[in-house]
Amino acid sequence: MHCDTLWYHANLITVDGPGLGVIEDGVIAATDGRIVHVGAAASAAHLQPAQRIDCGGRWISPGLVDCHTHLVYAGNRAGEFEQRLQGVSYADIARAGGGIVSTVRATRAASEAELIAATLPRLDAMLGEGITTVEIKSGYGLSLDDETKQLRVARELGRLRAVEIVPTFLGAHAIPPGRQAQDYIDEVCSVMIPAVAAAGLTEAVDVFCENIAFSAAQAEQVFLAARQHGLAIKIHAEQLSNQHGAALAARHGALSADHIEHLDAEGIAAMAAAGTVAVLLPGAFYFTRDTTL
Repeated sequence: MHCDTLWYHANLITVDGPGLGVIEDGVIAATDGRIVHVGAAASAAHLQPAQRIDCGGRWISPGLVDCHTHLVYAGNRAGEFEQRLQGVSYADIARAGGGIVSTVRATRAASEAELIAATLPRLDAMLGEGITTVEIKSGYGLSLDDETKQLRVARELGRLRAVEIVPTFLGAHAIPPGRQAQDYIDEVCSVMIPAVAAAGLTEAVDVFCENIAFSAAQAEQVFLAARQHGLAIKIHAEQLSNQHGAALAARHGALSADHIEHLDAEGIAAMAAAGTVAVLLPGAFYFTRDTTL
């Protein structure tokens, strides 16, 4: 069988069979950008490649998926990490106008071109580690114009690099300065979700259900609006306290509940029954210097 490329002398992780499905001294063949053969070296006798690449015993695995990122943003929070090292809680920093809201200010001030330039090195670093699919959340705009700006940048990244981008609308990430939570959630549900859905800018809607963000009732309002517009749902839940957001999300058929350090047995059971994926974020856990396990 003719093929374009044959990679040989490789150790393969196939994720097929027991464990990782490892094939030592394996081969992979591809034609027109698609894999046509995977197996042990002895299985390659029938292949006639135009190009052969000796992998020198390196490991090859399926492309990695990062299912929770906030990749598109401006500014940094280095000063806040210093505060955390000094014992100031993440919640106190957020209530003082830091945290998410500090990144919102910088992201609102940045143009789309500036956001692309800032994000590409972060994306390239991920691609260098073998990631081929990246979920990118908005959430640092907290206004229709700035949220859609982030989502457009996410889409553009997928055109600039050989990677699958999965955009998620996270307008309900924090309460904007000077706004009331319910008033803002009403805008998210009646204005923002319909707009991003109509523009085809997102595949899912996320919400931060927490005592410094939005209540379970407000999260449910977001879920209902998302479903009304044919969008999948996710939730940031149980990161700093147990608001029972994961169980709520599971009842609505959420794709995932993320963070969940304070998840209880009821939430675990609800997620298991619904097939809602648990997404753990050890980097965020480290940054907030939480100790709940």
